Amino acid sequence: MLGHAYEMLLAGTMIVLGILIIVSIIRSVLGPGISDRVIAVNMIGTIIIMLIAILSLYLDESYLVDVCLIYAMVSFLGVVVLCKVYTGVYLQHKNMKANLGAVEDNLRRQEESGVSGEAERSAAAAELSAENAAGETEIAAKPPEKAAEQPEKAAKQPKEVR
Repeated sequence: MLGHAYEMLLAGTMIVLGILIIVSIIRSVLGPGISDRVIAVNMIGTIIIMLIAILSLYLDESYLVDVCLIYAMVSFLGVVVLCKVYTGVYLQHKNMKANLGAVEDNLRRQEESGVSGEAERSAAAAELSAENAAGETEIAAKPPEKAAEQPEKAAKQPKEVR
């Protein structure tokens, strides 16, 4: 009697977790931002870890706990890589560096531009990226011989930080 109730509890828990995985997949596809998608993928990994642990109890197989631990490590590394990629894309979008001296250099660039507020910072970044894009398209739109004739103009333009 008690064993049957225990099996029903484990089966019900696995069904609820399966529904939560489906909801998380929907959130990872429709999420309004990249951070929401990363969190949904992390949640899917965590739910799968719980499912493997419950399956280990249900089947009475202890090796599945080892699989669960390995999956937890792989899931953690995957989320770290996704966050690193997202941070790099965000900093590239804001025309900032993403290396060891990035914080000091980014603060220095903001102070040099005289930007104090967040709205002014984003407006200055948009203006800088528009100037860079306009300069690159101006040089790229010219035939190769004309672009080669004006190397000093190309050298004066600010280069994008990647």
